[in-house]
Amino acid sequence: MELGDVFDKLGSTLLYAVIALIGGIVLVGALVFFLKKEKFADFQKYAAGISIGFAIAAVIAMSYLKGLDTEFMGDGKALIFWPIMAEIIVVIVGALAILICGVFSKKAAKIAGLVTAAGALGAFIAIMVQMAKYYGDVAADYPHANLVGMIVSAVVFMLLTVGIFFLGKKADLSDTRALVYGAVAIALSFALSYAKFFEMPQGGSVTFASLLPLMIYCCMFGTRRGVIVCLIYGVLQAVQDPWIIHPMQFLLDYPLAFGMIGISGIFIERKVFKFKGGAVVGFLLGGIIAVCLRYTCHVLSGVFAFADWADLDTYGTAAAYSLAYNSFAFIDMLISLAAGVMLFGSKAFVDQMDRSSDKAAIATDDGEHILLNDGDDDFEPQVFTSESEQDETSPEESPSDEN
Repeated sequence: MELGDVFDKLGSTLLYAVIALIGGIVLVGALVFFLKKEKFADFQKYAAGISIGFAIAAVIAMSYLKGLDTEFMGDGKALIFWPIMAEIIVVIVGALAILICGVFSKKAAKIAGLVTAAGALGAFIAIMVQMAKYYGDVAADYPHANLVGMIVSAVVFMLLTVGIFFLGKKADLSDTRALVYGAVAIALSFALSYAKFFEMPQGGSVTFASLLPLMIYCCMFGTRRGVIVCLIYGVLQAVQDPWIIHPMQFLLDYPLAFGMIGISGIFIERKVFKFKGGAVVGFLLGGIIAVCLRYTCHVLSGVFAFADWADLDTYGTAAAYSLAYNSFAFIDMLISLAAGVMLFGSKAFVDQMDRSSDKAAIATDDGEHILLNDGDDDFEPQVFTSESEQDETSPEESPSDEN
């Protein structure tokens, strides 16, 4: 059996393992909740630890196998793979340095953050240079590739990513809790991305709600942090499924496409829907916008980079083919949205977000709105109710009675 076959088999095994793990956690959790409710908080901690450990092990194993597989492919893709791995290692080591420095002082954490950013930028430049070199070797295989279209599309979405970042509320990017949860969200999403229901022949797949951890993170910790975490996840996806021919196509299909997921929590962060069930509405609307933006990135890549692979006999044009081919993104997101709706419809889950993030305002299903920390260290979480409920205050609580 070839190494690539081992990689695919392990990916299929992970799908069944994830289903079994989730089923086991839900079953045991239900038993603990109904029979030993006082132990349920401890069970949640154990379940989280098991899930995180499973995710980290899956990421390490699959990344290692993909590295070996790429090395033996002999088609020059190792030239791209290892610079991307270097970028990921820089980010991981930098995040650990920020966490350690943060124990001593915020100033040290910020310095570590600047050094990490500089290292990540250097690694990113190396990725672009290596990809440009690789494209020089394979350009003859893509005579209909449109470089101008790729460049313009990538630049437009880079500006859009910057706009989405500044649309979010100001946040401390070196916050310890946000860094830890961000790393966990990336690890969980990356592990789930190997649990594939089916894989497209030219890249892309439908997974077991792999984007849900990232979307929940964006709702908990805000758009600015969410965009950064999703961009990093996009680079990591290039390790798993490296369909890359050009630097601009790489940006469109990986960091920019997945970076669009960062907008999924904007309506919850901005407290747009302050009514019963507002969390579900905000989550759904943010997710729909995110998947549409991600889909657009993939479509533009298909039109300008992979036009030579289009089935023109069936679809007539490369644009029509790309629109149809990349529709898998909607199916993939639909699974994540369905799972997310069930979570956000649970008051217990929303309350857990309250305790974990201290970040945004979320409307719960019983009409209350949990106001969480906007990033100010001196701000305490509080609960407030809707205007209709405030009007029902008792006479003795009325301000007029105080005079």
